[in-house]
Amino acid sequence: MRAARLHGPRDLRVEEVADPEISPDEVLLRVKSVAICATDVRIFAFGDKRVRYPIILGHELAGDVETVGSELRGLVKEGARVVVNPTVSCGRCRFCSSGRQELCQEIRTVGIHLDGGLAQLARVPGIVLGQRGLYAIPEDVTYDEAALTEPLSCCIHGQALARVAAGETVVVIGAGAIGLMHAMLAKHAGSRRVIAVETDPQRLRQAGEFGCDVLLNPSEQSFSHRLSEATDGEGADVVIVAAGSAEAQREAFLSAGVGGRIVFFAGLPPGQGEVGLNTNLIHYRELSVLGSYASTPHEMERALELVQSHSLQLEKLITHRFPLEKSAEAFQVASSRAGLKVAVHP
Repeated sequence: MRAARLHGPRDLRVEEVADPEISPDEVLLRVKSVAICATDVRIFAFGDKRVRYPIILGHELAGDVETVGSELRGLVKEGARVVVNPTVSCGRCRFCSSGRQELCQEIRTVGIHLDGGLAQLARVPGIVLGQRGLYAIPEDVTYDEAALTEPLSCCIHGQALARVAAGETVVVIGAGAIGLMHAMLAKHAGSRRVIAVETDPQRLRQAGEFGCDVLLNPSEQSFSHRLSEATDGEGADVVIVAAGSAEAQREAFLSAGVGGRIVFFAGLPPGQGEVGLNTNLIHYRELSVLGSYASTPHEMERALELVQSHSLQLEKLITHRFPLEKSAEAFQVASSRAGLKVAVHP
């Protein structure tokens, strides 16, 4: 089969490799769509200590069941359209036992620890299937939409931590694909106002097309005044930082109102994680500061329900599509911020 394998930072090669072999408790998937996310881009550009080269990236994947292991016959049908939950927890630790599987310290992810979806065929490990890791794609959902289930589930998780509620003002800093997912989810939850904060003029305009009520550019001198005006001088109830920027994290504290909740959803590049903050803002405003980066199986199920409902403009997020042979070009586009979400069709 053909696969795009990363041999080191920025060394992505589309090459012929052996078809994956599956065990009796595993499934072989004919991959139809893989969406590239910021984590993939970071691994592509900088590497990752979790990765052993060569690796097939791609953890946001959907496709058709090609072959079913002997132990799964009658449980999984060949030809079924499915989306994969790529994250596998241990199932035994205190976090897994309490429903916080995303915090498991033995977590493994398809496309990071294990070969992923940037290939014609992908092996779905038995441990994934044992943890409700394979979901049927509804007939009226495309493979591209289904591939967005995993990142949407992560956004659902972040909003649950932030307790986003109806009638609140939500600021989303960063209007890339993830930021727009957060904006759409906040609107879906009944937020009174969703304010998009973005320095890229094109992305800021797009935020309006995805339902954001107020569009603000933090590089403009009038930013603080306009933010205060947009929040009736009270600041935001919830601020979601969906941009991997130290400045974006600092802006979050200036945007949050008294009793506000701040979610750091985007990680910072290696070596840039130290950020100077005015902690008096946390103290005197009684701000809650949270981190969020993954999801649980329940949130994957909730995400697929939302995908099926077509209540969010998900497929509109995919602005570029590439065949497998042009995977390197796909990563260049994803790295350049030229569009929103990039999909590869093996």
